[in-house]
Amino acid sequence: MERAVLLRSLSSSSSTSTLASSTRLFSRSVHRLARLPRRHRLVPNVHQRSLLRRHLGFISSVSRPSLQLSRHFCSLSVRAVATSSVQSSPEVLGADDDVAEKLGFEKVSDEFIEECKSRAVLYKHKKTGAEVMSVSNEDENKVFGIVFRTPPKDSTGIPHILEHSVLCGSRKYPLKEPFVELLKGSLHTFLNAFTYPDRTCYPVASTNTKDFYNLVDVYLDAVFFPKCVEDIKTFQQEGWHYELNDPSEDITYKGVVFNEMKGVYSQPDSILGRASQQALCPDNTYGVDSGGDPQVIPKLTFEEFKEFHQYLDMFEANSAAEESRVGSQKLFSEPVRIVEKYPAAEGDDLKKKHMVCLNWLLSETPLDLETELALGFLDH
Repeated sequence: MERAVLLRSLSSSSSTSTLASSTRLFSRSVHRLARLPRRHRLVPNVHQRSLLRRHLGFISSVSRPSLQLSRHFCSLSVRAVATSSVQSSPEVLGADDDVAEKLGFEKVSDEFIEECKSRAVLYKHKKTGAEVMSVSNEDENKVFGIVFRTPPKDSTGIPHILEHSVLCGSRKYPLKEPFVELLKGSLHTFLNAFTYPDRTCYPVASTNTKDFYNLVDVYLDAVFFPKCVEDIKTFQQEGWHYELNDPSEDITYKGVVFNEMKGVYSQPDSILGRASQQALCPDNTYGVDSGGDPQVIPKLTFEEFKEFHQYLDMFEANSAAEESRVGSQKLFSEPVRIVEKYPAAEGDDLKKKHMVCLNWLLSETPLDLETELALGFLDH
């Protein structure tokens, strides 16, 4: 069945200890490296939110060249790939399995991925179902990432606000902004956090082993034991709060995420992409904005914010994976036309400020890799 959406805008704008030296562990969110069925692949990351953008001013000019790696690692952040510069011997690999067994994990698969010359081992925690993958190859970077399914039910931006907030101090590292301290003082080659429409990723990387494990320790303590769930001030700072600078002025909304999304919602391309995605999938998580709609963000309460953090307790609740599963969107019986507006710059000729986007379903079955790659080229 054909699925189509026409968007026409009517106006426009002026947006742990190591298991072995040769392997690293990371949490798998939605799919496995290099063997992902199409039915599990996600909507393109049109609305990926990056924590690093906010803190670029804290990075010295000497450190900034390392950020050139971000484009490379961003594509891998969904899987949070971890690597090692030393190939594992059979004896070491066997030791990995013994340690995993003692920690309550069972090996699910063990294979060599020719495309990236890597050995990938997938483990699953027997009690909770949490999945961990170790990837080893010749890359000098040691990379770790923990990924959570965080599909929102509305556009209050809870995943985005939580992503910012958990890195504002934790039980073991009660600093105001540990993330900033890591940016300034660690040997990281990559350090960031991302909010997608259906998941949140926390990846780190370093070529220095000691520094790498320090980064991992800070991030794990942040996501599982953040201060923000006990301190409403962090929620107000990162999310939203009322602000009044002059009694003669109107009360306004302020907040890191709120201000960021106001900028995003003023960008025509962003509005077009978001409206297109939400029109195609109105009945599931892709029909709302995980980054947050400035008109809706102020509706989020601190209690709702704290409750949402419970998704991090997925390691203690077998039902978490099922509860966070994204349902399929039913096919439309006929083409759907959507008309949206976007703000125009003063003095613009509105008759020349229109945007059109046409979308349709290419296949009801998974696409093979070649076809998907070819379509990607055509898209550009």
